[in-house]
Amino acid sequence: MTDNSFKRSLRVAAVAFCAAMAFPAIAFANPEITISQGTLAGTEGDGVVQFSGVRYAMPPVGENRWMPPVPVGAATGPVDATKPGPGCAQGPSPWGTPSTSEDCLFLNITVPGPANAMGFWQNKPVLVWFHGGGFTGGSGDVYDAQALARENDVIVVTVNYRLGSLGFFAHPALDAEDHVVANYGLLDQQQALKWLQANIASFGGNPNNLTVFGESAGAIAIYTHLVSPLASGLFQKAIIESGAPADEPLSVAETQGNALAEKVGCPTTADADAAACLRAVPVEQLLAAQATPIATIIDGKLLTAPVLDLLRSGNYNRMPVMNGTNHDEGNLIAAFIWDLSGAPLDAKDMGTAVNIVGNFIPRVGYTDRMFKVVETAYDPSKYDVPDLAASQIITDGVIACPAFEANKIMAAFNPVFEYEMADINAPSVVAGPVSFPYRAGHFSELQYIFDLSSITIDGTPALTDAQQALGKQMRAYWASFARNGNPNGPGLPQWNMFNAKAGGPVQSLNTPQSRGVGNFAAAHQCDFWAGVERK
Repeated sequence: MTDNSFKRSLRVAAVAFCAAMAFPAIAFANPEITISQGTLAGTEGDGVVQFSGVRYAMPPVGENRWMPPVPVGAATGPVDATKPGPGCAQGPSPWGTPSTSEDCLFLNITVPGPANAMGFWQNKPVLVWFHGGGFTGGSGDVYDAQALARENDVIVVTVNYRLGSLGFFAHPALDAEDHVVANYGLLDQQQALKWLQANIASFGGNPNNLTVFGESAGAIAIYTHLVSPLASGLFQKAIIESGAPADEPLSVAETQGNALAEKVGCPTTADADAAACLRAVPVEQLLAAQATPIATIIDGKLLTAPVLDLLRSGNYNRMPVMNGTNHDEGNLIAAFIWDLSGAPLDAKDMGTAVNIVGNFIPRVGYTDRMFKVVETAYDPSKYDVPDLAASQIITDGVIACPAFEANKIMAAFNPVFEYEMADINAPSVVAGPVSFPYRAGHFSELQYIFDLSSITIDGTPALTDAQQALGKQMRAYWASFARNGNPNGPGLPQWNMFNAKAGGPVQSLNTPQSRGVGNFAAAHQCDFWAGVERK
């Protein structure tokens, strides 16, 4: 491009920008944007433009089942981006809708402002959401990000990725093939980031300012991307919500994969016939047979060693990190394990409960010889009901203290900001009443970030005015971090950087006022858990 043509391009962009700023926004029924894969027709209203169900990779079906995602090709005509694509194959869960679709690699883009103002010159920060759901459930469209985008002038993208035995699966026949193996759902997430780097500028986003954020399984995924050599340069900041590093060796995953193969009538051998047999199994059979651990897999390429070992070495993709948990993480999880699956936990069954929790998630579980030690430390007689003893083990030992330990490690290498969502009056969005209060349980912070109307159960109370104010504050913290690598911003309570030696501060997100606290480790017995032998 000559100097003159470059200057003309800048003048055209400047005129368009000024026009967008000078005149009232006009809402178009189907705003359009043209990118390499075609012209997308989206929707506009309520101060945002949305492009939903945008394909970021080709369908992983047939021969492409259990293969790395294939970049999307050019469209043959206009692309309808007015509604989300199907969620990836999954059974019933509180986090999403049952699906048997393998053609599911879609993302949803929410852009603040009018369609006629979108352009590369805007350079807006981009938040990219990887949902939770135990790596077996959920979809991006559940998380309505309009308020987050509109209030804070950020672009928000929510992503579908392969789940369960289709997304996290190892088998000798597949692992002998010449491609990156096992973590197919994580490869999908990385492909989504590559797609955004190539295309988000057309929507007004900055391709060099991508912040990944995710909760629960999505958080476990982000820990893995932080240490993955294949994710180097794909994003610049990370927000981790309610998760701890959890991974397992490829050999263990192959044993689990062989068990599934036997259930569906396929060989456990490392040959092409076994791979062909697996790729021919109907989705419904795979869903019925799967038992997917809540963990990523040390495959040797995407993940080369245990996540914590790589963090300790400093050999990872260093960047600003915001990493937090909820005050009562285990309450919702305990409710699903006991009350909502049959009956409340009985004190006489506490030993069994300790065993269940110890084997709950790879890497953060504890060894068999720790069972009695943990049971003694969390004597159910100290709690109103036995469920709360078990839930506190989950809160402290499975999520809060492992995340706290990860923050102490990362703080030696990069800026870390830790939070605890502490509103104990948070409504329960996805589960009905049980024998104990949910308080600030697992998943509860997300109703302050997103509109979760699509999965909120009937009878859930609306957020109070104070809780709505907390939600607006949290959204501003998230967006400020995405913009600058620091959650602080105008009008927000001060949030100080985490200091490993001081063990804090941890920003307590709560009504009527968020503030830094220094007693997080003591409140969750992290010194005790530091001495517990992990699996």
